[in-house]
Amino acid sequence: MPQVPKANLVAGALTLVIASIGGFALAANMDANFTEGFLKLTYPKALVKAAHSHGQPFGLFNLLVALLVPHLALGERERLWLSRLSILALLMPVGLGLRGAMDGSLLPAPLSFIGGFSFLGATALLLKGGWAKRSV
Repeated sequence: MPQVPKANLVAGALTLVIASIGGFALAANMDANFTEGFLKLTYPKALVKAAHSHGQPFGLFNLLVALLVPHLALGERERLWLSRLSILALLMPVGLGLRGAMDGSLLPAPLSFIGGFSFLGATALLLKGGWAKRSV
């Protein structure tokens, strides 16, 4: 039976911790956004919030990939690509967070695109491996 990719376990767990800390930081500073009685976010703050809200499920996705890889009908090369693309998908929340930290600058935007397309590739491989019948 193929090994569980430890890199995905570590990346997923670490992402959950970092995104949770980010969520606590966002919540601690939330009162300042309600000064007029409703939520009033600036664009950079909205990007940081998006980084947090994308980091959590992308971290869970890496944990899911790590646990499912041994059970998927994929060859070794496809399993390796699934693992790599899942980790690269974490660039999406990183890019969003950097854009927020850089006051909305588009400089880190390619990171988000790389992460988004990596996520699409990883989900396509996950679907392929789950759909096919295993010949073991």
